[in-house]
Amino acid sequence: MPSSSENLEMVNQPIRQNRLNKILHKNLRIPQWVVRPFYSALKIAASPIQYRLRKRLAREIVATTQSLITIPERDGYRLFGPDDIEGTDCIVRSCTEVYQKSREAFPPEYFQKHPHKKFLFPILEGAEFCRHPELLRLMVSRPILDAAAAYLGTVPKLSGARLCWSPANDTARSSQLFHFDYEDLRQVKVFINIFETKEDQGPLTFLPADISQQVQRSIGRVLGRVQDERIYEGGGRNHEVKLIGPPGSGAFLDTSRCLHYGSRFNRRDRLVLIIQFLNCFSSYRSTAPFDVPPDLPGFKPDPVQKLALGIH
Repeated sequence: MPSSSENLEMVNQPIRQNRLNKILHKNLRIPQWVVRPFYSALKIAASPIQYRLRKRLAREIVATTQSLITIPERDGYRLFGPDDIEGTDCIVRSCTEVYQKSREAFPPEYFQKHPHKKFLFPILEGAEFCRHPELLRLMVSRPILDAAAAYLGTVPKLSGARLCWSPANDTARSSQLFHFDYEDLRQVKVFINIFETKEDQGPLTFLPADISQQVQRSIGRVLGRVQDERIYEGGGRNHEVKLIGPPGSGAFLDTSRCLHYGSRFNRRDRLVLIIQFLNCFSSYRSTAPFDVPPDLPGFKPDPVQKLALGIH
C-alpha cells in the first residue's frame, strides 16, 4: 500500500488536457454522450496512478465506513432529513446569511443583463465559496463526500457548487422542463433546501433512475428538454419525487440518470445549495471552476478531501 508521501506525489501528478473533445463535438458534431466516455478514457490512460489511487480509496471507504450513506443503484437518488448529516444546520445558517447580505446589495442591473432568466440566480458559485471556508469544509464533509465516492466508485472531484435563489415566477421552460444533465454518464449532485420548501416554491422534481430509463425505452433517447405530456406517455406519470421539506433537508441525485426539473411556477422564494461531484476523469469542464488554495483558514482537509478539492 502506498505511503502518505507516495499518495501526495500521486495527487500532484497533473492530468494532461487536449482539444480532442472540442474537435469531435464542435467540429465533427459527434454527440457529447459519445465523445465524453472516449475522452475520459484518454485522460485515465494519461494518469493511471491517480486513477488507481482514487478507485482504491473509494473501495476502502465502502469497506470501512460504518455510517456510510448509500445511494441505491436502481433509484439513483437518496433523500435525507435535516438531522441525517452532521453540519447541515451550519450550512443552512451560513447560506441564509449570504443570501440576506447578497439581496441587500443585489445590483438592479443584474436583472437587466439577464432579462429572460427568472429562476436559479447564482448568489455564490465556484471559487467564490473559497471566501466562505466554513461552507467549503461542510460541502466536502466526509458523510457527503463518502456517499458520492461510494456511488461513483472513485474519489470524485468537487466540480461545481451554486447557492441558487429562485424568486416567484410563472415560467415553465429550459431547466424547468424534464431533462437529463450530460456532464457525464453518472454524477452526484447534492441538493440542500436552505429555506423550508413546499410545493408552491417550485421544488426540485425528479423521476427515479429506473423509471427514467423506462421512459427512454418508451419514447426514445431524451437529448433536451421534454414536456410533461411526453414523459407521462412513456410511463413517468405518478412517479415524481418532489424535494419538499424543512431547511437542511435534501437529496443526493444522479442527474445524469434521473429525469428532473425545478423552480417551475414558484409562488414564493426558494433557496437551494447545489453541490456537484464528478469523476475526476470526466471530460466536462465547469463554467465556474474551483481553484482552492491549500491554506484555507480553519480548514485542514484530509487526503480524501484534498483529492476532491484538487489541493496539491
